[in-house]
Amino acid sequence: MKLNPRFWNLLVIFAMVASGLALPPQSAAAVSTNIVISQVYGGGGNTSAPFTNDFIELFNLGPVAVDVTGWSVQYASSTGSSWQVTNLIGTIQPGRYYLVRESGGATGVPLPTPDAIGTINMSGSNGKVALVNSIVALSGTCPTGLVDMVGYGSANC
Repeated sequence: MKLNPRFWNLLVIFAMVASGLALPPQSAAAVSTNIVISQVYGGGGNTSAPFTNDFIELFNLGPVAVDVTGWSVQYASSTGSSWQVTNLIGTIQPGRYYLVRESGGATGVPLPTPDAIGTINMSGSNGKVALVNSIVALSGTCPTGLVDMVGYGSANC
């Protein structure tokens, strides 16, 4: 079943608020004006989790399609400097979303068909997610030259 993107966003926000995982609004400076991280969800499949998998959702704010083949999303713990990588493939059309499914468990509702699949086990309370225009693993606690980044909970960056 294909959900309307607005309905999907509302469903995810409701689930995050209901599970206590809603993140406070924070400002972010992005290198790209086109592709951004629109949602991050950790804790998928845990007891009482609304979804079976962790996920990262990207969004194309720009007026043209962007090929993300050779890009990656990367995750590190809130104070970590070791980054885990999920490679991306394909194109994100203008005004469209791109879903990256990560690690999960048995509890919750399955995600819609993802655009990319990884095995990263993301924390539901603290962490850092970076969108990078390469597949080379980042290093350091607060790397630079990123397309976009989200730090949540007690993340140091």
